[in-house]
Amino acid sequence: MNPLESQKTFTGKYLKNLTLYVFTAMMGGVLAGHYAPEQSIKLGVVSRYFFMILETLILPVIFMAVMYGISQLSEIKNAKNVIGQTILYFLIMSSVAIMIGFIFGLVMQPGSDTGIDVTRIKTSLPKTFEIKDGSLSTLLYLNRHGIFLLLSILMGIAMNLTPKKEKFLRILDRGGNIFYTVIKYLYIILPLIIFCNIAYGVSVYGINTLLPLSKVVATVYIADIVFIFGVLGLVSYLFKFNLWKFLLDIKEEIILVVSTSSSKTAFPLIFEKMESQGYSRKILRFIIPLGYNFNLAGACIYLSVTCCFLVQFYNISLNVQDYIWLFIIISITSKTASGVPGSGFLALIFTLNRFGKIPLTDIALLYSVDRFMNEARSVTNFIGIAVSGAIISKINQHQKSKTHSA
Repeated sequence: MNPLESQKTFTGKYLKNLTLYVFTAMMGGVLAGHYAPEQSIKLGVVSRYFFMILETLILPVIFMAVMYGISQLSEIKNAKNVIGQTILYFLIMSSVAIMIGFIFGLVMQPGSDTGIDVTRIKTSLPKTFEIKDGSLSTLLYLNRHGIFLLLSILMGIAMNLTPKKEKFLRILDRGGNIFYTVIKYLYIILPLIIFCNIAYGVSVYGINTLLPLSKVVATVYIADIVFIFGVLGLVSYLFKFNLWKFLLDIKEEIILVVSTSSSKTAFPLIFEKMESQGYSRKILRFIIPLGYNFNLAGACIYLSVTCCFLVQFYNISLNVQDYIWLFIIISITSKTASGVPGSGFLALIFTLNRFGKIPLTDIALLYSVDRFMNEARSVTNFIGIAVSGAIISKINQHQKSKTHSA
């Protein structure tokens, strides 16, 4: 028997049962938010602090995973091919995602004839989104994940040059396992966090806010679905990879991402799941952490659709050069959308500030429905990242087996 097949993963034992609790918490949150809005509005602080703690734990996990992955590249015979494939794949997928967002944004016209009276939808932005563009603190905050990533890459390269590499790798393994264990136990309270998150969202925004902006929400969802089953489906078909089976295999992690509105919540678990299914540990530890910064298809689609919405809402005329420049900006700012829930909206503000032709006057309109789009954005990010790891791992394992057989 293959030892990987007999390995019992945490996701298999725990998240399979957690699914029922998650749906129960979601339904309870909807009811609480609707029937007890005054009490539910106070629950937002619970999920906010939970995700602050979670990000504090997950950032070191990503840091160690990238270091481990970089240091292990020297042991992969076709390491240059893996690096080249990863860069090319990320560039193509991100570019295609932005183009899909533009196409659906221009075809569906979510910002035209909305009939929105901004005086009737009263909402404001939290202080966390009040960006003082250009300040050092703002730049550090927006690029904190990129800074961590750069440091981890440099330290991973340095580890390859030291004779004590194996000792450092053992330390990384132990450290990673400690953080994994802490995060797993933290997930025990997820149903409570989800209940608070949903109750807060319904109490603050409710269905009355969603209806006037339902077209932009629908556009994001449709574009994401087309990307997952169209683009990723085509790529999977070309590389003889069963996308549907793979999605069913990671359904527990997908449910976790949907219920928490954050692709990072499943980061520690997807390694365990995919490694148990036979995918290369060394390749996964290189590709997946990088994917959380450079392969965010959901964020690319979200940013391009919402920019189209605002262009149409304000009736702004853009030429081809403007869309090319916006494409370039989104390609960069989407890399800042890899944090906790709300980071995608922060990336949108950063995009508009850099582009300069779209006012932020009524940006709070989009924030009022951002949490409805956050689920689609997070799930698309997560699926895109997981599929990239699976495909590149499959390609190189296939090439390796052909080399051995030859």
